[in-house]
Formats: sequence, C-alpha cells, structure tokens
Amino acid sequence: MTRTNESHGETGAPKLRALIVEDDTLVGMGLRALLEKLGHRVIAQASNADEATRFFREGKPELVLMDIRLDEADGIDLAGQLLQERRVPMIIVSAYSDQELIERAAAVGVYGYLVKPITVESLAAQIGVSLNRFSDHVKLMEENQNLVQTLETRKLVERAKGILMKRLNLTESDAHRRLQQESQKRRISLAEIAKRIIESEELLSA
Repeated sequence: MTRTNESHGETGAPKLRALIVEDDTLVGMGLRALLEKLGHRVIAQASNADEATRFFREGKPELVLMDIRLDEADGIDLAGQLLQERRVPMIIVSAYSDQELIERAAAVGVYGYLVKPITVESLAAQIGVSLNRFSDHVKLMEENQNLVQTLETRKLVERAKGILMKRLNLTESDAHRRLQQESQKRRISLAEIAKRIIESEELLSA
C-alpha cells in the first residue's frame, strides 16, 4: 500500500488518507471526527455508490469506512466491486451484527467489521486489525507472485539451455554458464536473456 502521508502518532500507528461512504450526513460527520481524532485525514465523504466509486478512483484512499446500507446500493456489494479494482484496508460500518452479513463482508474481502455506535477506541482497534490483515494479504500476494515468477524463469532458462546445448554443442552446465555471462554482459535478467534466445530460435525455426 503506497502511503502519501507518512506521519505517525505517539503509538507509531500510520496516519492514513481515509474515505467515508455513509449516506447519513450526521453519522458521516461523527466518523470524520473520530478519524481526525486518531490523526487520519478524511479526503472525502460519499453518500452513494457513484460518489464512492469516483472518490475511490480519484482520491486513492488508504482506508475506507463503508456503510452497509446505502440509499440505492448494498455497501457489501460496493465494497467487493471497489476491492476488485484496488486492494485497500476497508472496514464495514453497520448497525447490524447478523452473522450472514458478517460472512458476506468477509467473502468480498473486507478487512474489518464495526457495529454502531462506534467509539474512538473501537475504531482505532479495528483499523489496527485491518492494517495487519491487509499487510499479511500483501505479503502473501507478493510471495505467490515471486513463486510464479521463479517457476516461469526456471522454465524459460531450461528451454534456453536446451537450445544452446543443441545449437552450440554445449553441456548443460556450460549452457547455463553462457546464459549467466550474457545476462551480466547485457545487464538484463536471466529470464529476459532466455526469452530472447527462445524467440530467436522460434524465428529461425519458422
């Protein structure tokens, strides 16, 4: 998560740019007051799905508080749609604690669920939990991506080694060493040099 506001409070907690999605103006003002008391900056307050989507895309908030009941939209559905566009710590704010709603919220990927009335203590705690969950999610996604890239690189290198072994009559170790040398000489990754060799081979074969 890219943070545009790097200030921290006495507890060391990061201060975030927040978006409030709440169709009740007074409730929204209350949430704003609580967020600001915690040191966060509210970039906008949306009262419907269209406003929420626009502010989410334009303002790039680092935290979203989403009401579960909007005038013409379901907050959980909207949360799921926004999270598909960009992952961000998102907390559902609701007057309802039904297990079905909590399960729906978890299914779309929100990171927290708060039941009204909300206190500054409960909000601070839920933001902390949501940030930790979000951080864990980001780490897991990065690890999975790195694993995919590693496997893909391995496949490319094996193919490129096979081509060099065949074209230049090299042993497997010599072919691997040649790939490493070319990678260092050209200052490009091993995967990239392997891709070029494979593309050249395909061109020659064609």
